[in-house]
Amino acid sequence: MLDSGLRVRPDPRAIRGEPVREVLAHVCLGAPIPFDDLAVQQARRDALAWWIPLLGDDLVCITSLALDAVHCVGAITVVTGTRAFDSDPFARVFADTRLVRSDLFCRVAPPAGPAIERYAGVAWPGGRF
Repeated sequence: MLDSGLRVRPDPRAIRGEPVREVLAHVCLGAPIPFDDLAVQQARRDALAWWIPLLGDDLVCITSLALDAVHCVGAITVVTGTRAFDSDPFARVFADTRLVRSDLFCRVAPPAGPAIERYAGVAWPGGRF
């Protein structure tokens, strides 16, 4: 198998810790886009405004996928129940979507506030608010 050389980073808290078994991960991938692009910013705002509350207690975590300090290449939303992921705001930005079962992801404690700005290439964190 050839290595593409592409390396992306999720929020490390989403994959370090006690994994939640048998979750559904909605993976949205696409071409690199700056985190500051209006489409990415709007997807993040929509996730905070209505997507995360819609998922409720089923939400395990949500993380963007950072290519580097500037570029986002996707997002992953992880839930314990079955959901209609056609409403995922990140699917509007990153059209290649897949739903997979996983034992990799951990619950992410909610951040102290709804800050949405990135910090030096660290993927955007998310949990329940």
